[in-house]
Amino acid sequence: MHSPPSIGDTMTDTNDPQTTATGESSASRRGFLTRSALAGGALLALGGGAGVALADEHAPTEAPEAAFDDVDGTDVDVLNYALSLEHLERSLYAAGLEAFDEEAFLEADALSAYDEGTREAVYGYVGTMAEHETQHVSALGQAVELLGGEPAAPAEYNFEFETVGEFLSLAAVIENTGVAAYAGAAPFVESPDLLSVALSIHSVEARHAAVLNSMTGSSPFPDAFDAASSQSEVMDAVSQFVVEEETETDDGEPETEPPADGNETATPAEGNETATPADGNETATPANDNETETPMGNETMTTSGNETATPDGG
Repeated sequence: MHSPPSIGDTMTDTNDPQTTATGESSASRRGFLTRSALAGGALLALGGGAGVALADEHAPTEAPEAAFDDVDGTDVDVLNYALSLEHLERSLYAAGLEAFDEEAFLEADALSAYDEGTREAVYGYVGTMAEHETQHVSALGQAVELLGGEPAAPAEYNFEFETVGEFLSLAAVIENTGVAAYAGAAPFVESPDLLSVALSIHSVEARHAAVLNSMTGSSPFPDAFDAASSQSEVMDAVSQFVVEEETETDDGEPETEPPADGNETATPAEGNETATPADGNETATPANDNETETPMGNETMTTSGNETATPDGG
């Protein structure tokens, strides 16, 4: 599985002449739409829908014009974008349920205004939301594979909360961000079947956000119209929860590899020595004596202790 649209990667525009092969046949287009329909139908079946839908042979050959410049791309791009957000949400709920049990919710100061039955219900809601996000991850991943793509992998996340109240507030922020993200990405889904699936997930995310808003003191339905967010806005908002990959460095002395031709230069602590093992010639300079040696030549000794080697024929 490949890495999450790095919380920052953008989608490509399939209608861009530089990224779309010229002369794309209508048969190829219908084949793509058929795969999208099968993927959409499979997801609808997983979610209790009517089953697999077939693509319309007379589907338009051009996708409708997108409303947001930085979120356009193929259906695989859009689905992986959504999948990255679902990974984030699922990980958040997993972290919250690992940190707090039902008793913690019953005793939470943030829920003290509610009766015991409501506080128990909130704990149950969180468990249900976690299950929903797991199903969303599974369904979107399957859809990407059915379209011939590679599902985005989860990243490593860091959620900072110490109380149930802080967890619920963070969940509300992330769920509302997800609602705006789906609204922003939906216009870029080419397949009507996949669009139906995306909208069905979007409405569930909105229900999650409404419950969490209510539990954290905000209106469950603050506006008559919800604003959509672009991909860059969403990625900027959620990047704070993603742990960046660190590049490991060598703490020791840097190691220099010998050149490709096998020649190596070494400088001992007490003397200078140059060795060239490739051709067998070696020049050595001891610390207290200067000596030049050419094993394959003729040697001439001097009284000073200096030795000069003359190559053959020299």
